[in-house]
Amino acid sequence: MRRLIPAFVFMLVVQLPATAQPAQDSWDNLKQLQQGQKIEVVDSKMKTLKGSFVSVSEEGLSLQVGKNLETVARANVVRVSLRDTSHRTRNMLLAAGIAGGVALIPAGILLVQQSNEGNSCGACVAAIVAGFGGGAALGAIPGNRTIFRVGKQ
Repeated sequence: MRRLIPAFVFMLVVQLPATAQPAQDSWDNLKQLQQGQKIEVVDSKMKTLKGSFVSVSEEGLSLQVGKNLETVARANVVRVSLRDTSHRTRNMLLAAGIAGGVALIPAGILLVQQSNEGNSCGACVAAIVAGFGGGAALGAIPGNRTIFRVGKQ
């Protein structure tokens, strides 16, 4: 057990640079957006606007919200996120496979223990189904990638 703790800490430390995100406090990051992409803008009053990107300038950011064209002044923009929904099916299948596979291990062990006495294991089947279903539900959640966030002042 004592050997596992340093190995675990080492694995966490090695992963830290991989999880580091690029600087998000540059207004120039918004220039990578393409017209029509789905974005989410949070203003200084913590009001969230969801719509399609129209344009960005040094003065502000414009997006189409329903039938209205909304422009948020640069000074009022707190965060801009790109709404990533293009890989939802893939994410659902992947998460369902992982969660279902993880649920199979303890359920399989219990099923083997119960089957030698002629008993069935309804809880085992329920755990497997819950694993697959829960994984699919988690994978269906659309993700957002932050493009711009106001830096600490």
